[in-house]
Amino acid sequence: MDHYRPKSAIIGVDGPGYWWLAYVPSNYRLACGFCNSGGAQINGQSGRRTKSNHFPLLDESTRATGEHCDYAKEQRVLLDPADGRDARLLGFDMEGHARRRSGVPRSAAEVSRSVCRADETIRLLDLNRELLVEDRKTTMGDINGLASLLTSAPAAPVAREMIERKIGLRSDWSTAALEALRAHPRVADELTPLGSLRSQPGPTAFVAGHEMDLTDLGFLISAGSLRAGFTLTGQHEGDLSEATVLADGRVSCAARVWSTPTSAARAVTGREDIDGWAFWTINMNGTTTSLAELRDQYRSQPLPGDHKP
Repeated sequence: MDHYRPKSAIIGVDGPGYWWLAYVPSNYRLACGFCNSGGAQINGQSGRRTKSNHFPLLDESTRATGEHCDYAKEQRVLLDPADGRDARLLGFDMEGHARRRSGVPRSAAEVSRSVCRADETIRLLDLNRELLVEDRKTTMGDINGLASLLTSAPAAPVAREMIERKIGLRSDWSTAALEALRAHPRVADELTPLGSLRSQPGPTAFVAGHEMDLTDLGFLISAGSLRAGFTLTGQHEGDLSEATVLADGRVSCAARVWSTPTSAARAVTGREDIDGWAFWTINMNGTTTSLAELRDQYRSQPLPGDHKP
C-alpha cells in the first residue's frame, strides 16, 4: 500500500507533502515493492525512477496546500489507477510494452508543456522494465493462442474458460490480456460486458486540420524535417547522451523507447525539470539545431494529413 499523494515530502517541491492525507483511505493505492522502494537500474546505474515521493503537476500553481483545497483542480502528471479516465490512457503493444493510447488527444496542458502524462508515468514507475514486459508479452501470446482454439469445437470450452480466467480482475496481467483480446473483436464481444473493449480508444490517427499536437516528433516526420534513424544528441553536466528517432515518432535511448523527447531527456539525465525539445539537438547539413527550433517553425500550422502520433 502506498500514498498516491505523498504525505511527508514531494520531490522537486519545497515544503511538506500532503500530511493531512496520511490516514485518509481515498489516498491509498495498491503498489508493488518496486514502486514503493528503491527504483530502477539502467545499464548498471540508478535510473532514479520509482513512485517514492514523486507527485509532479503540469502547473505547480494548481497544487493543493491544505485539506480544504479542491484536488480536482490539480493538473496531475502521474496517472491514477483509481481514475477510469486515466486508466483509458494507458495500453500495451503486442510485445508487452506499456504505451499511451493514441485515440484520445492529449490535454491542452500536456501539449503546452510538451509533456505526455502516460509517458511520464511509464518513466517514473519504470513500467517497461524487462520482467514486466516479458510477462505481459507471454500473457498476450497466450490469449492469441487460446482465441485461435475457439474455432475448434473440442478445444473451445477449455480455451474459453482459460481466457475468462486470464482477463479476470484478480488475475496477474489481466489488463494486458484484455488488450490482446482487442485483436479478436468477436471473442471480445462475447466475453466482455456489452463489447466494452470496442468502445475503448485504440490506435487511431488524428484527423487532418486539427490543431497540431507538438508533444511528440510525429509531426516533424510527417513534414519531412526528421527521418527515422536520425541521431539526437544532448549534453548534461558534461555527459553526452544519444538517442534515435523511430519511424512512429518515438525516441529510443537509455535501453527504453519513449513517446516524447521530454520523457527521453528526463530518463537519461535524471532531472525532472528538463525540456526535451531544448535538450536534444540534431546535426543537419553541418548545423546543430535543437528540436525546439525545428518545432517552432510549425506552430499554429494545420496538422499534416498523414500525421500519425
